Amino acid sequence: MLGPLEVWNGTSRVNPGGSRQRHVLATLLVYADKLVPVGRLIRAVWDEEVPQTADNQIRKMVWDLRRRLPDSVQILTEAPGYRLVLREGQLDARHFETLLSRAEAEAAEHRVDSAVEHLSDALSLWRGRALAGMTGSVVTSGGRALDERRHVATERWIDLRLSRGDAQDLVPDLYSLVAEHPLHEGLRERLMLALYRIGRRAESLNVYALGRAELVELGIEPGTGLSRLQERILNDDPQLTLPERIVATRHPSPPEAEPAHARDVTDHRSPPPPVHHAPPPPVHGMLPYDLQDFTGRRRELDQLLGAGAASRDRAPTLVTLSGMPGVGKTALAVHAAHLLAEAFPDGQLFVDMQGLTPLSGPPSLADVLQHLLLSLGTPPTDIPGDLMGRLTTWRRTVAGRRVLMILDAVTDTAAIRPLLPGTGGCLVMVTSRSVISDLDGALSMSLGPLSEEESLDLLGRIIGVHRLGDTDEARALVAGCGRLPLALRITGAKLNNRRSWSLQYAVRRMRRHDLRLRELTLADRSVAAGIGECYRGLTPAQQHVLLSVRTTPASGFDCRTAAHLAGISAVEAEDALEGLLDACLLQALPEPGRYAQHELVRSFAVQEYGMSRPGVELALTAEGMREHSRESVEHPVVH
Repeated sequence: MLGPLEVWNGTSRVNPGGSRQRHVLATLLVYADKLVPVGRLIRAVWDEEVPQTADNQIRKMVWDLRRRLPDSVQILTEAPGYRLVLREGQLDARHFETLLSRAEAEAAEHRVDSAVEHLSDALSLWRGRALAGMTGSVVTSGGRALDERRHVATERWIDLRLSRGDAQDLVPDLYSLVAEHPLHEGLRERLMLALYRIGRRAESLNVYALGRAELVELGIEPGTGLSRLQERILNDDPQLTLPERIVATRHPSPPEAEPAHARDVTDHRSPPPPVHHAPPPPVHGMLPYDLQDFTGRRRELDQLLGAGAASRDRAPTLVTLSGMPGVGKTALAVHAAHLLAEAFPDGQLFVDMQGLTPLSGPPSLADVLQHLLLSLGTPPTDIPGDLMGRLTTWRRTVAGRRVLMILDAVTDTAAIRPLLPGTGGCLVMVTSRSVISDLDGALSMSLGPLSEEESLDLLGRIIGVHRLGDTDEARALVAGCGRLPLALRITGAKLNNRRSWSLQYAVRRMRRHDLRLRELTLADRSVAAGIGECYRGLTPAQQHVLLSVRTTPASGFDCRTAAHLAGISAVEAEDALEGLLDACLLQALPEPGRYAQHELVRSFAVQEYGMSRPGVELALTAEGMREHSRESVEHPVVH
């Protein structure tokens, strides 16, 4: 996968079939060992122009793949789709992730040379852009996720080599990387630092000037990191320099330049005395990057900052953030965590409970404990192999320390209870797409869409205030996005990429419910994908009710209306509606017993209903279209 898709059986190359069949295989590989619904495979092959025989064609393609692939690769049929099962060492992307994990373990023990070697081996697996030459939103999304991991590994490889004094050797590689990614400020920072450390101060400042010119063309200024580095270089900050290494070691070229048998075995020797080669300190700042244009959420942010400031030594402070997909739960938690970082100097940790790597499934408790312990600098040799041993080590390690932790995308509260610190002084933020009500003592926060003013502010920051133009069109656009931060960012990115688009044109593309979600998809970001995952987690009764209330007024509906539309009893309807509230796919109105459906959830329901009934066309009346542009569609009409 780390380049154009290739299949090999030993030394023989395997032809997996034509273009469509290759897209099916690529999708199964992106989600290897996970169930892939037939609907996702259909989208991977045809995207929008789906033939009526799509289901049958997918079945034939899977049958043919089973015939062509080696016996060691299995494609299992599991309703409602397929699962591709691989053994250890059969997928280059997984081998890449294994090498990254080994590198981090070595770095945690300050064996920098060994960590660099593992990273070099990992990067040498790449043959170009992941899944190069393949199209379609599903496959390109998977490929982009892999490409991002490559960028992370490259940056880590550069940082470790800079820490050991390899600036001279890195400059050519960094110039090539900056030329390939001119808007990547992190790479530009590293090039500036390398040039400065080898005495080329003027060139370093010129790299900043060229980068600033590129960014100004987009209407933005360089970020804080780039600006601060320029200032430090101008002031000849002595902390930017690094003592030269006295013990000679190899300086790896780009990973593919040196055969494995020729590697210098001295990489595994003990490092030279600290006066010459000080090992980097353990990395405790494990938070994702903060959004420079973070907007709104003032009340919720004040609550989080207050909770962090009020953390006590008696017990950890727990906060849960819930809300529908795309509402900005993770962004808010990360933003607050960066603001609170100084109050928790012993570590700021982040765990994605849906996967520690893009290709892995939900991690086991043992894997999460290992990840947390490594993040806090525990040597791998001190981490027990058994679950209870790791749990004991984790509680002992975190006891008495001030640690901030984000547990992201939690679906099962029982899975995170063992991770909660046993002593106070810590802050734990838990994000979830469903309401968490069984975490005793937690401050519960439920996020709704942004206000219209906040939405306009965010869109203006993304595309430039000068482009907002007609306020009515801007309001219609943020309404079409449901005032969700994710939808606004996707729309803003498309407007930036397509400078000829007007706001009016963007609004027109999103007026129909059954087409709107297609517009709110960009690369690996998709509003529909998030809602779809929540939908698949519902019971059949809840799914039926959600689709049944798609035609209800935007002003809301009650239990009796839902029961009538779904053809079930009022008691059954109420149970389903309450479940949908907990899943954050319905909104409770101030009046007791009344509910409302978010416009993008309604769009998903309209689309899902249409897909479940081929040949049924759902549209809005002309009058409905005009009303929808003002976010007041009442009843889609079924033809």
